[in-house]
Amino acid sequence: MAGEQALISAGMKVALVPCPALGDTTLLLWLAWRLKDAGVQVSLASASLFAVRDYLPGLEIIGGAQPDVPALARSHDLVICAIDWFVHANDPETESALGNVAYLAGKKLPVRYELERKTVSLAGAPLPGAHNVICRDPKAGKTMVQWIDIYAHEILGLDIMSKPAGLQSLPAIAEDAAGRVAIFPTTPHASKNYSHRGFRRLAQKLAAKGWQVEFVGIPAEQQALQSQYPDFTVHAFQDLKGLIDYLCTCSVVISNDSGGGHLGSLLGLRTFTITRRRSDFTWRPGFNDRNRVVNPRFTFKWMGKTIWRPFISLNHVLRELPPVARH
Repeated sequence: MAGEQALISAGMKVALVPCPALGDTTLLLWLAWRLKDAGVQVSLASASLFAVRDYLPGLEIIGGAQPDVPALARSHDLVICAIDWFVHANDPETESALGNVAYLAGKKLPVRYELERKTVSLAGAPLPGAHNVICRDPKAGKTMVQWIDIYAHEILGLDIMSKPAGLQSLPAIAEDAAGRVAIFPTTPHASKNYSHRGFRRLAQKLAAKGWQVEFVGIPAEQQALQSQYPDFTVHAFQDLKGLIDYLCTCSVVISNDSGGGHLGSLLGLRTFTITRRRSDFTWRPGFNDRNRVVNPRFTFKWMGKTIWRPFISLNHVLRELPPVARH
């Protein structure tokens, strides 16, 4: 743990800068809640979260597509910033010299900048381990939420025993939410996506059991998704508020390894993650214990590619979602 005089304390001002990816954003939002519970004045620089600032009382949400990390460093005691912004900064050498900015990476810090050797200061004292990776051991079986809690406790000295309050003032849960499933069939990385045919077959089987099945994508892909799933409603939302409001009408999220699953987990929904990874892979939904990883029975390599989609058993999902009575 960091030295006693360097620990985060009530009244300090801390800024968090997540990268734009939804899953990463939910993770630093969790850390923001941990800091807020410790009496810290927390700012979050996030374009997506700005749309849901009314659901985040007690946090200052700073919008804008490009965070001004040096300005945040001048107005806060500490800035914790996703490594993505550092790597793509106009002048990373200058930003690496900011003494109160800590950079976090998922699994690896860029070697060429030697961040591990550079000291981060908090209230005039060094904060050991502030530049760090979130996942220290991908084989440990911990979720990224558990890893961020370890960073919060061991590096920042925060209490992680209680669960944060989470999003507030959300829309009322829809009366028919218990019977609605949201499927997120895409990610920005095609290699992570389960097949459209597989998702369509799963949707049809769930619909036959009485579930209201709907698909969710981004606006740019909505038309293509609608053509792939013509018998189902396909949603696309212009901002995070629209997506969160929609998920308040659902009870289950089925997705690839993607931000949709993490957001559903954050909202307390039941999640199923279809992936080629092992069941205890690190980046699985971990904000509640109602998550299930569905992976292939086996895989093999063919012409340099991993073949896994034909070996996903949809029965893992179907067995756990009982029939829904139609009204």
